[in-house]
Amino acid sequence: MSPTPLPRRISTDFLIIGGGIAGYQTAINLLPLGSVTLVSRGSIASGSSYYAQGGLALPWGFNREAVESHVADTLRAGAGFCDEANVRVLIEGAEEAFATLVSLGVPFDRDSGGDFLLTREAAHSRPRIIHAGGDKTGSLIVKTLAQNVHGHERFTFLTPFRLHRLLKGEGSRIVGGLFMGEDEDGWVSIRAGATILATGGFSALFARTTNPPSQVGDATAVASMAGARLERLAFTQFHPTVLDLPGQTPFLLTEALRGEGGHIIDQTGQRILFRYHPDGELAPRDVVSRALWLEARERPEAKIYLSVAHLSGEYLRTRFPQVFFHCLEAGIDLSRDPAPIRPAAHFQMGGVRTDMEGRTDLSGLYAVGEVASTRVHGANRLASNSLLEALVMGHRVAQAIAGERESLLDSLPESGAEEPPSEGWQAPRGEGSLSLEDLKTLLWEKAGIVRTASLVSAGKAQILSALASGKTGEILPQDALLHNALNLARLLFEDLETAPRVGANYFIEDQTVEKAGAVPGPDSGS
Repeated sequence: MSPTPLPRRISTDFLIIGGGIAGYQTAINLLPLGSVTLVSRGSIASGSSYYAQGGLALPWGFNREAVESHVADTLRAGAGFCDEANVRVLIEGAEEAFATLVSLGVPFDRDSGGDFLLTREAAHSRPRIIHAGGDKTGSLIVKTLAQNVHGHERFTFLTPFRLHRLLKGEGSRIVGGLFMGEDEDGWVSIRAGATILATGGFSALFARTTNPPSQVGDATAVASMAGARLERLAFTQFHPTVLDLPGQTPFLLTEALRGEGGHIIDQTGQRILFRYHPDGELAPRDVVSRALWLEARERPEAKIYLSVAHLSGEYLRTRFPQVFFHCLEAGIDLSRDPAPIRPAAHFQMGGVRTDMEGRTDLSGLYAVGEVASTRVHGANRLASNSLLEALVMGHRVAQAIAGERESLLDSLPESGAEEPPSEGWQAPRGEGSLSLEDLKTLLWEKAGIVRTASLVSAGKAQILSALASGKTGEILPQDALLHNALNLARLLFEDLETAPRVGANYFIEDQTVEKAGAVPGPDSGS
């Protein structure tokens, strides 16, 4: 076996891992303090931020009453599992975050008089979501943020690299990361005064997901193996309105379509959600997704649809261009045709535990955005609060680092534990093996929208068996990715056994499933 080549070595003041809204917002706020290196697995289109359609939730009016209303809606959607003090910090930081985006040039939508356009989404008591490009809010925000840092003399961008391990200095302080090239780029070791995770969630570990393929939580697993505490992994949000067409990748149909009066109907054209919640289509996401799960279980052959036929084609093309033309290419004219839908894994309410300055349990390591658990989303995130969290926390983590800058940079060691491993965990080949695709199906079926104790127990046993059946050998990129995914799945199943059964962590009795039939699989209904 040929020796593993030594990595390239880079030194930077601040290392950001992840190239979405959270990562770029943090970079913008750190550049006045020193050099910033941002490492990503791909382009800005490789993360979830780019695909965020709905918009940015704000306490519009920015007065006390507006803040209190937004806080109340967040707490209610979170099923009593939010940290109220943290929610207030988030909502009270919205005005500054929004003003910064406007000053940077994000082209938010306005009416003919120049006033910003607002929409309403599920579980919001009023219109307060601002959007850009109709349904292209995420991509336009991340593009604007990226344009404001690329080309800066203190900014370095590296791609495609995946975090392999965090580097530790004296006293287990995190002093950077060791990265594995996704192509043929070898290894890169980066030492930094502060290391910030902004890598997103892990919903792509589920067989049916709205997330891009990169969102499998490998950096979350690496942080855990370094000693960072993870929490609330049991709380996966499943988005209810995801296009369901045979052989096609799931495509999100923004919640704003329901905010504009869209109906969820069965094959006969009857609205179904008022049977489950008095708010109907505007019920919280966990409620709507469970309702669709129950409908699929009771009537496996039936289809469920989202209808916005009351809206004109001209309006849909302008307000929802991305959704409208995607559906049109699939043969669905939303101005007259209902779109078949089925839920998909969408967002993680839990992750690496942080305070409201992004600090983790490990000195020198911070986390921001979906990868972090700030406890603001509770057991079910309020629609369009995710972009707000990324923006507010990206600013707050930079403020915290600014206050600790001298100690962080002055104590940076000359070198860290930088040697790349020549051997690591290898997945078994052949009988008894578990591929990444197998794992995704397992999570969908045993840790999906509705859980049972027996499903969780069986899922955990399969994960433990797969981990135990691996062996040591020459480290391979695909095995490192699977090993991280299996470890994260193990932690998820352990949390499922003990986490409060509220909101998105919904359990039913085993005999209920036995009487009604099998749990709907990732391909059922397609």
